[in-house]
Amino acid sequence: MRAARSGDRAALQELVSRAYPMVRRWCLVRTGDPSDADDLTQDVLVQMMHRLDTYQGGARFTTWLYTVVRNAAIDRLRRDRRRERLRTDPLATERTAADPHPRPDQGADRTLLARMLRTFFEELPARQREVFDLTELQGLSASEVAEILGIEPVSVRAHLFKARRALRARILECHPEVAEEWT
Repeated sequence: MRAARSGDRAALQELVSRAYPMVRRWCLVRTGDPSDADDLTQDVLVQMMHRLDTYQGGARFTTWLYTVVRNAAIDRLRRDRRRERLRTDPLATERTAADPHPRPDQGADRTLLARMLRTFFEELPARQREVFDLTELQGLSASEVAEILGIEPVSVRAHLFKARRALRARILECHPEVAEEWT
């Protein structure tokens, strides 16, 4: 980090290489779309390189970096909403989507199940998605997540509880046959 801040190109490249997978994952959680996540990841990494001097070292680097990701995602969302309001063509907003609730017992392969879970995950409110991803998928503790998000650990646990409950409810709503396995 220090070497990258002082202009060492090799150190900067190493920092970007190490940060990329984490930033990409966070961007995917924030956007819910792989293409948007790729664009946002690129934006965030460029911002990271330009803002290294703003990292004071008081918190962990990942906490600072997550803040950059979150702010970039919020900025992008605002920009996209503005653009959407400016559009006058009603056909531009039409979407065609595959069945968002595929039945796992019809061809029960991992791809269908993953798509169903991704759909349910994307339906969660943004904060619940963030907390669920950071705790359940990335394995961070409630206190680490609290530090990254700037909230209390009890709030982390509350958001995690709500996310788990919502995911379970959606799965049972669309596929009540799984209830037998969970009781």
